[in-house]
Amino acid sequence: MKDLYTFDTTQATALTTYQRVRKAYDNFFDELQVRFVVARAASGDIGGSLSHEYHIPTASGEDTFIQCGSCAYAANEEWMPEDATDQGFRRTNEDLGPHQSWFGISRDRCHLVEAVLPRNIRSTEHPNPELNKSQINPYFMKSRYPDLDLGVERPLSTYLHYWEQKHNPAPRDDLDSSLQPRLTRVYDYRVSQSFIDDHEFATSKDPLYRSLLDIVGSRRHASQQSSNLVRVEDGDECPYCGEKALKVLRTLELGHTFHLGQRYSKPMDATFAIQLQEQTKGGASTQQIQDEHAPIKPGQAWFQMGCHGIGISRIIAAVADSLADERGLIWPRVMAPYEAVILATEAHETAAEEVWDILTRQEQNTKAVEAVLDDREKSLGWKLKDADLIGFPIVIILGSTFRDRGFCEVSIRRLNTRQEVEMENLREYIASRLAKI
Repeated sequence: MKDLYTFDTTQATALTTYQRVRKAYDNFFDELQVRFVVARAASGDIGGSLSHEYHIPTASGEDTFIQCGSCAYAANEEWMPEDATDQGFRRTNEDLGPHQSWFGISRDRCHLVEAVLPRNIRSTEHPNPELNKSQINPYFMKSRYPDLDLGVERPLSTYLHYWEQKHNPAPRDDLDSSLQPRLTRVYDYRVSQSFIDDHEFATSKDPLYRSLLDIVGSRRHASQQSSNLVRVEDGDECPYCGEKALKVLRTLELGHTFHLGQRYSKPMDATFAIQLQEQTKGGASTQQIQDEHAPIKPGQAWFQMGCHGIGISRIIAAVADSLADERGLIWPRVMAPYEAVILATEAHETAAEEVWDILTRQEQNTKAVEAVLDDREKSLGWKLKDADLIGFPIVIILGSTFRDRGFCEVSIRRLNTRQEVEMENLREYIASRLAKI
């Protein structure tokens, strides 16, 4: 991981630095000439108020990435906007039953959350029954109830066992309310109001659920908020533009930027002396800095921090996986050890050396090409397969076409092209193609 840590005197300058780092990362990934996506992301355990991730789409990716095909919306599935618990979805009047319940339990085992959502919501878009089944969005539930322990496999059974062992009979009313067992039920916006009215807590006939109600007693609450509790699928409605154009991608994270603010500087008391700061053009005055950091003793202020990182080894593996085909690797020009490889039959070895000289010599108008001549004592067919396997961006072949008409064949798998080029035009042609790969 290539890390960068930044320290600024005010939030405004820290955010300016943050955007400058993001721009540098954009330029870096643009140089790779590979498709990458950038989106707001959850800050996670690192903390801070602003975070972006850089991903490359790949079937072997570890993350789920959501992107709209109609607008610029893009986000990691784990990131929930600040207004995620109040998205303003209008509750439907149509019953989409049957329904299913998802349970989550808090870390202190006192709070059980039940989420009710339709079992099938996409039957018209996905005829395959296996794709009809709606799944809870655990990141939404975590954003609304931060104390949930999503690592528990059987939350309801765990909850019942915990309280049956801890308090038998039921817990006393004189205990602190925060230590009492309690149940919250929340409904997906697709669950109709009529279903909610007809399925109060007390109407449940399930023995396990009746045991739960006996434990929580009156400490149960049904939220009336209309929220989208279901995991996003292809073709879902975009929360920004409203078009049904969302696309779910498997991606691999290559970089991450964090605006930390005072997340670490304040508890570590990492300060700087304000009196040493002079007001500069576009900068902050001593008084502005002091006002932003109050209350703190005069003459000192906490740093505004940021941290940023790019996974160098991850990039190599991700690009290799993303661009490779059945013939071998395909490296971008900026990552390949050589930009071009020259292959020739034994009869054209002298001409191949001349081609190498043409490409690699320094000239005022064009940059030299980083080329290598494969002069191993192998057949041309063997060298071609090996060049494909290694992944050279450009392969220059001196074979039958060169023998018959004096043309070099230039193969560029990344562009899916194979062109016959005269030797005197070779350098200019390759230079124009390198800019695209």
